[in-house]
Amino acid sequence: MADTVRVAPLLRTSLEVLRDADGPLKPDQVYKHVEERLGDHLSPYELTTDKEGRVRWRAQLGYHTGDAATIGWMSKVGGWSLTDAGEIALETHSDDELLAELKARLGELRKQRNEAVARLSGSERAIIQLVGEVKPGFWSSYQDLSEASGQSPEHIGQFLARTGPAGTHRILEVDGSLPPDGLLPVRYRGMDVRKRLESEGVEFDVFGHASPGSRLSAEVLLEELADDLLAEPVPLRRAWLIQGTSADERELVGGWLNEGFVSLPSSLRPLALPVSTERLRKAVEQDYQHLSYNAQKQRFTEFNDFLNRIQIGDYLLTRDEQEHVYFGRVDGPAGFLSGNTRSNLRRFARWFRLESSPTVDELPQELRAKLSSQSAIVELTDNLGTVERVLRNLGVTIEDPAVEPQRELAFPAITEEAATRLLVEQDWLQTQADLLWEYKQLIFHGPPGTGKTFLAQRLAHLLADLTAVKLVQFHPSYTYEDFFEGFRPVQGEDGRVDFGLHGGPFRNLVDAARKNPSEPHILIIDEINRANLAKVFGELYFLLEYRDEAISLLYSNRTDFTLPPNIFVIGTMNTTDRSIAQVDAAIRRRFVFTELHPSLPPTAGLLERWLDRFQDAEFNRDAPRVLNALNRRIRQRDLAVGPSFLMRESIYRRPDGLDRAWQASILPLLAEHHYGSGTTLDAFRLGAIRASLSSDAADQAE
Repeated sequence: MADTVRVAPLLRTSLEVLRDADGPLKPDQVYKHVEERLGDHLSPYELTTDKEGRVRWRAQLGYHTGDAATIGWMSKVGGWSLTDAGEIALETHSDDELLAELKARLGELRKQRNEAVARLSGSERAIIQLVGEVKPGFWSSYQDLSEASGQSPEHIGQFLARTGPAGTHRILEVDGSLPPDGLLPVRYRGMDVRKRLESEGVEFDVFGHASPGSRLSAEVLLEELADDLLAEPVPLRRAWLIQGTSADERELVGGWLNEGFVSLPSSLRPLALPVSTERLRKAVEQDYQHLSYNAQKQRFTEFNDFLNRIQIGDYLLTRDEQEHVYFGRVDGPAGFLSGNTRSNLRRFARWFRLESSPTVDELPQELRAKLSSQSAIVELTDNLGTVERVLRNLGVTIEDPAVEPQRELAFPAITEEAATRLLVEQDWLQTQADLLWEYKQLIFHGPPGTGKTFLAQRLAHLLADLTAVKLVQFHPSYTYEDFFEGFRPVQGEDGRVDFGLHGGPFRNLVDAARKNPSEPHILIIDEINRANLAKVFGELYFLLEYRDEAISLLYSNRTDFTLPPNIFVIGTMNTTDRSIAQVDAAIRRRFVFTELHPSLPPTAGLLERWLDRFQDAEFNRDAPRVLNALNRRIRQRDLAVGPSFLMRESIYRRPDGLDRAWQASILPLLAEHHYGSGTTLDAFRLGAIRASLSSDAADQAE
C-alpha cells in the first residue's frame, strides 16, 4: 500500500478540524491543520506531487471533501464548515466505516441522478455525469469534457447553457478564465461566478484565471467515473448469475429456493458491513494467502460483487444440476453466517414461483453464453433487457422495465444503387452480406489488385455505421497483445515505469458492441494470413466458432468473456503471399471464403465497367485487353494481376500513362513473383503484349 493515498484518515482528520474550528475555514487553513495533526504519519508517497503538480494527499483530500459537501456532511460556501449531518457521521463511524458510508451515500445520489437523466440521450447523459464529478473546490473546462465524452466543446457549451445541471458554474475555459455570460444557464447569469468558486476553495491569479492545481483534466474525470460511468451509466438495477462452481455447491440451490436466500462459500473472517474495498482486499489477501495472486484477485472480485455491488432489487439467476434456470430478486442486505463455510456469505432473495423453469438451452443465445461461465458470480446487466423479456414470457410482471434496443439486430438490405456505385452485381454483394450474417466471419481472398480491401471496407460501411467499423492490418510480428489486450509500459505520475493492461482494437470494438446491441460492429483484418493467427487470436479462436460459450481471458480477470452477436469479422488474404491451401484447418473452419480473381465476377470486366464511366479517358483505352492478355501469359493462377493497378485516372489522361504504370507497378510485381525461377520479363512487357494483340488482330482480319 506504499503507493496509495490513505483517504480514510485524511477524511476523518479534516472533518475533525472543521468540528473543532470556531467558524468556517479557508481551504489552506484546513490543509495546514490536517498536516499538523497527521505530522509524520503522512507517507513519502502521499507527500509527492502528481502529474498535475498537486501534492497527492491534498488533491485526494480536496476531492473527497467535495464528495462530503455533495452529500451534505460539510459546506464549502463562504469557507469550509461542518454540518450537523457531518458531525453525526463523525461520531458514528470509524475511519474505514466513515469512508464506506460516504461512498454509499454518494452512490445513492448518483443513482437518483441517473434516474433523473435516464430519458436523455447517451451523449447528454455522459455530459451530466462528467459535470457531476466536478466537486466544490475544483473546476474543469469545456475542452476537458469534450475529450472525456467525445462531444464537441460547442455542443457541450450549448447543452449546459440550456439545461444548467448542478455544478455548471465550475466549467470554465481551458485557461481557467470565466466563460462568456451567454454560455451560462439562466439561473447563473448575473451571479459573481468567480466569487462563488473562490468561496468553494478555487484560487484565481491576478489575471482572473483559476488555479491549474484545482483543474480536473479529462483523464482525472474518467478515472473518477467508477465502472466507466461515461460509457455505461450506473444502471437503475442490475442482473446477476450466482451459481455453485462444483457439484457439491450446486446441491445448495434447492435450499436457496425453499428458504429464500442466495449464498457464496467463503473462508473470510466475519467483517463489519458495509465493508470498504480496501479492507475487503486486505482480508482476502490474509485469509486466502495460500492461493495464487490471480486466484486471490478472483475471490476479491466475487466477494466485492456480492457485498458491495449487488443491490436490493437486482435480478438473480441460478441453475441446478439438471441445468434448470431459476429467477429471483435480491431482497435484503448481505450478511455472514458463522460456522457454515459452504454458504456462510448470504443475502435474502425472493425467488419467482414459475409453473416450469426453463433449461439453459431454452434461453436466448446471449444468456446461454454467460451461463456457460465457470465463475461463481457473473454480471448480466448487459443483458438486462433480455432477462426481463424472458421473465415476461414466463408470466412475471415487470415494473419499470429496462430500455431495450429500439430495433432488432439486422443488416440493411443491399440496394441496387449501392451495387451500381461499386460496379458489382447487387446479387453478388447481397450474397456476401448474407454469408457474413450467417457465419459471422468472412474472408475475401485472391491475387493482388482484385479489390479485396476496397470491397471489404465498402461492404462493412454498407452494413454498419462508420463509427462501428474498425480496420487493422496483420503482419508477421503482430501479437495477441497488439490485437486484443496486454500489459504495456506506462510512466506513472511519480516518473516510474509501470505496466498497465491496455485493450487492443478488437477488445475496444467488442466493448463498444456490447453497449449498442442493435448495431452491427465489423472488424476488417487486412492481410489476415500474414500473421501467426494462432498467436494473435489465442483463446479467442474458440469464440469465433462457439459464440454461445464463455471463456477465461489470458490477462484480465474475466472468466465469462463472450463475443456479442453483433460482432462480425471480414478478412482479406493475398494468395500470392501464402496460398489458401496453406491456411490451417482451424481458421478455415471459422471463416467462409469468397474468391476475388480477374477471371471471376465481380472482378472480371471491372476495368471495362470503370472505363465506361470515365468519359475523359483519351488514351490507353486498350488497357482491359492488355491486362487480360497479360493474365493469359501468367501460367500460375494465384499470380494473376488484378485491375486496380490500372484504375487510376492519370493513366488515361496522357499517352504514356499506361507505360508508366506498367513500369512502376506491374513489372516489379511480376519480377518479385518470378524471382529465382529463371523466367525473364520480356514476354510480360507492355510492348510485347501489345504486339501480340496486334498480331492476333491481323490474323483474325485475314
